[in-house]
Amino acid sequence: MNRTAHISVLLTPNVLILLAMMAGTLAAVVTHSMIFLAAGPVALVAWIGLQDIRRIYFLLLATIPFSAEIDLTATLGTDLPDEPLMWFMTVLMALHFLLYRDRFRGGRMDAVILLPLLFHLIWIAFSSLLSKHVLLSFKFLAAKLWYVTAFVLGTWYCLRDRRDVLRALKILGISMFCSLCFVLIKHAWLGFAFDSANRSVEPLYRNHVNYGALLVTTMSIPVGAWFVFPAQRRWLRWFIGFALFFTYSRGAWVAAMIGVLAVFALRQRIFHWLAAAAVAMVVGAAIYFLQDDRYLEYSPNYERTIWHSDLGQHMQATYKMTDISSMERFYRWIAAVRMLEGNTLYGYGPNSFYHAYRPFTVRSFQTYVSDNPERSTVHNYFLLILVEQGIPGLLVFCLLLYVLLSAAHRQYHAADDPFDRAIAAGILAVLSMIIILNMLSDLIETDKVGSIFFICIGLLLRRKPAH
Repeated sequence: MNRTAHISVLLTPNVLILLAMMAGTLAAVVTHSMIFLAAGPVALVAWIGLQDIRRIYFLLLATIPFSAEIDLTATLGTDLPDEPLMWFMTVLMALHFLLYRDRFRGGRMDAVILLPLLFHLIWIAFSSLLSKHVLLSFKFLAAKLWYVTAFVLGTWYCLRDRRDVLRALKILGISMFCSLCFVLIKHAWLGFAFDSANRSVEPLYRNHVNYGALLVTTMSIPVGAWFVFPAQRRWLRWFIGFALFFTYSRGAWVAAMIGVLAVFALRQRIFHWLAAAAVAMVVGAAIYFLQDDRYLEYSPNYERTIWHSDLGQHMQATYKMTDISSMERFYRWIAAVRMLEGNTLYGYGPNSFYHAYRPFTVRSFQTYVSDNPERSTVHNYFLLILVEQGIPGLLVFCLLLYVLLSAAHRQYHAADDPFDRAIAAGILAVLSMIIILNMLSDLIETDKVGSIFFICIGLLLRRKPAH
């Protein structure tokens, strides 16, 4: 046996993983840094990913509901463990492209979906170059790239047939079910009180709004597609309805109704009319409030605009427009609109709103939480894109949404297989709910709802376009 053969025998995966563990342990001892102890597990996961990337993809799906925000420094944070897995999936996708290029050649992509997505990324890169905060904008671009690679391309590449799709939906559904059981048990211990909604979702979710948004979007496809949980379909719907109520999230409640309405409109072939009416209402409302500065008539009373600890008072304050969260949204929205003057072409740059909006606020709309310690943004994703990426950025993103909804609509009515119809209907419902949720929040960039959004794109992308 020659020297090369001896080396090939010694450098088996088990030996390489063992060497990585030994090297990591030695490095940890020398540097007094425990992070090097992860070398062995990382090497093991890397070997598994190169053998079958779908295992890493399914692991990533399972971690989404259980990932928590971790602040590494005062200005840098991440979501553990799903964001490191996104980085790893991005690297694995690049390696698979180099090592198994024939698999990529064999797959088909819907160019009608792919091109708007590419334009979206290109415009983010362009507006980042012209950003007032270049480093923050390129951090945003980097995050967008690994979200797209892990969830859009990863879904397209890893879910090769119906069995893979079912497995992915089951993993995501079971993981979310376990997560909501954890939240419900904790919330029950706190008496299902309205003022304990945020505490009950910690540390897995930033707040009850994020939890409600993930619950209503994640569970829609598995429950709607009776192929996934056929025997448990009925009681699961009741259980999810129960859990959804106790999210105490108005946005999630509205989104659930919109999802049901979207599927009804899809089946009746009137979805495009429903979408057009919704767009007309939003544009009309914007014109009404902006004309002659009419929004100033709705400025809140600072002393009475507070957070209510009782659900009834909270709902009453909502329609009386004395709820603090609603008025704080107006405060940010007005600032965003005022920021547009002179910056409508390419905006302030991705990830720049927080650092630029304060001089544009209107003091009469200020609330008790306007100091913004959580460093949140506009609470309207469309306004956020308009401010940070300009009119072209918003138009490209709206084009992407139009293409996605049209693709789901087309696939539903073109499909003969009930399974394909159920998946297309679920995707359209989820996308409709995400659009509504992002009228009141900025959730596309989060690891929770953002992941579901890009998975939907990947599911649509992997299907052959109907003719």
